[in-house]
Amino acid sequence: SEITGGCQCGAVRYALAEAPTAEFCHCGMCRKATGGVFAALGSVPKDKLRWTKGAPKVFASSTAAERGFCGDCGTPLTFAYHASK
Repeated sequence: SEITGGCQCGAVRYALAEAPTAEFCHCGMCRKATGGVFAALGSVPKDKLRWTKGAPKVFASSTAAERGFCGDCGTPLTFAYHASK
């Protein structure tokens, strides 16, 4: 069965075809992006992610990676290294 989720305002929704693996990152980029001491991330292969409503806006947060977020409410939604596109 799919796992579903989305942003706080409901403008962007997704479905995952498999459960994500949990990761924590404490690099400077993740600390800055979350305003905390680490970021809690869930990882799934891109072919297991399906956008069911709307789509995230994307910001190149560094030369190495980009982050997706809801353009309406700002909820963080994705992280991807440029090389993984």
